[in-house]
Amino acid sequence: MHEQFSEVTAVGIGSAGSRIVSLLGKQSLLVDRFVYLSCDKEDFTGSLGENILVESPVDQKLTPSMVRGLAGRSSERIRAAVSGSKVVFVIAGLGGATGSGLAPLVAGMAQEAGAITVGVAVMPFDYEKKLKFYAGVSLRRLRQAARGVIVVDNDTLLNSSPDNATLTRLYESANGEAAKALGALLSRPSDASLPPGLNKLLGTVLQDGYSLLGVASSGSADKAEEALAGAVVSISKLAEAKEANRAIVMLSGNGTLSGNEVGMAVRRLGSMISNQTVDIEYGATYSGSSQLQVSLLASGFRSTKYDDYDPVRKVLGDRTIDDETDSFLSEGLESLQPCD
Repeated sequence: MHEQFSEVTAVGIGSAGSRIVSLLGKQSLLVDRFVYLSCDKEDFTGSLGENILVESPVDQKLTPSMVRGLAGRSSERIRAAVSGSKVVFVIAGLGGATGSGLAPLVAGMAQEAGAITVGVAVMPFDYEKKLKFYAGVSLRRLRQAARGVIVVDNDTLLNSSPDNATLTRLYESANGEAAKALGALLSRPSDASLPPGLNKLLGTVLQDGYSLLGVASSGSADKAEEALAGAVVSISKLAEAKEANRAIVMLSGNGTLSGNEVGMAVRRLGSMISNQTVDIEYGATYSGSSQLQVSLLASGFRSTKYDDYDPVRKVLGDRTIDDETDSFLSEGLESLQPCD
């Protein structure tokens, strides 16, 4: 079916966002343009599009608000990079100064330019406790700036990583799994791919509440059911799975992946999340891997574990406050965070 959207842009912000977008750029996707935005030019290694460097001092610890201020000198380039696009995906790891500061800013610029803007927020590992405050505040701001947000949890992406993996390997693995899952959802129709399509993806994400992406793999005899169960479990760690009202089930495997396995996953999802009324779309890609991966994108969640990351939201709820007041409250609360 012909898609009604003529141009799609993916913007990678900071280290994680740039790496994920670089990996996406190597796949055949429904993405026409790739943009990279960071305070560190090393993040542009392997980039396949336009690089926008936000100049920053090297002798000072950055905060999200500082990065937003520094980005003012690049605002015209950023606006030009997202203008003319019908759909813009803003992909960033939240928690650090660059991703937390720039993701909501870029999403707002894309919205102002008339694009349907979808944020992809990669949340920090559970042990990265110092990053949770910035991540929670930035997630709220990103949800306010974009039409929809897909939330990805780093911890749920590491089901295939060995326990003795190095820190570098952990980040590489998480970024790779995120790119593989997003790539499956955004793949172009071909002999090796039957994706749900951009319209159905947007129809799932552009809902009230959170959208969560769960990923799991299996190589067992019952790989489809096992991988689906793993993806449901990963979402259940973040929210009440039964709250999902829409979902996309995407299966990626080799030539042994059958239509019956795809159908089984669609039939079983409702019972696995204890909600038989969930509206389900589905697709499959044939990647050649003997491991079957299930990417489960579900939406409609009223709350998640990330609500506890953001004390401003806990105090004020979902009431809209202006940017200046939000920054003042966020930075005041940040100064009260423990130093250990």
